[in-house]
Amino acid sequence: MILSARKLKLNAMVSIATIAKLLIQPFIAWAIVVAFGLHGSVAITAILMIALSAGFFGVVFGNRFGVQSPDAEAVLLLSSVLCILSLPLFITLTSGI
Repeated sequence: MILSARKLKLNAMVSIATIAKLLIQPFIAWAIVVAFGLHGSVAITAILMIALSAGFFGVVFGNRFGVQSPDAEAVLLLSSVLCILSLPLFITLTSGI
């Protein structure tokens, strides 16, 4: 309901946050998994959970406190759509763990 009431505004902050959420954070999780020597379902779950799209709490908190809510909404929507591309990448990369 909150997202449908506003227009999607793309800017540098939204782009950077979306790229960070869908690519940079999962690769950091991958590095941590390797550093700790994790294998199997624990390693795969850790990486794939981080590779999911952004959560809605940023939108809720943004609306509650009036802080960058339009950006949080745009990141939520954009990362949810682009997750269709990034999640299969990390599923493929974790298949050998």
